[in-house]
Amino acid sequence: MSIEDWHNTKAEQNAHNEILAFLMMVVGVNLLVGGLIVTVVTVGEPFLNPFSITSTASYSPVLGLILTIAGFSVVAAGFILVINYDRNRTWHLNEVQKAAMLKNRRINVKSAHEMIDQFVEEERTS
Repeated sequence: MSIEDWHNTKAEQNAHNEILAFLMMVVGVNLLVGGLIVTVVTVGEPFLNPFSITSTASYSPVLGLILTIAGFSVVAAGFILVINYDRNRTWHLNEVQKAAMLKNRRINVKSAHEMIDQFVEEERTS
């Protein structure tokens, strides 16, 4: 397996992982909205302080709070993963592009002697 093939494979894997991270964000938004709806329907107002439970018979506000916190956490983790996988995919694709440019000789690769000769020419003209 050549290095170009390996970079292409890694870029495809990161693209797949990026899609899964987007789906993770969708699940997080569903949890977040579900938690907010459960909280608003059962209490009538948002349940913001978990330590001042007025009625211990109903655990629905606590369930809403747990779903809301879980939703925020999953959305944040998904967002961070999307950025991470996108940056990795972009890096691998840039490496493939660099290898292709070297392969097609679009980049002029100079030897040490050519660089010294060019430097000497520049010194003579100045």
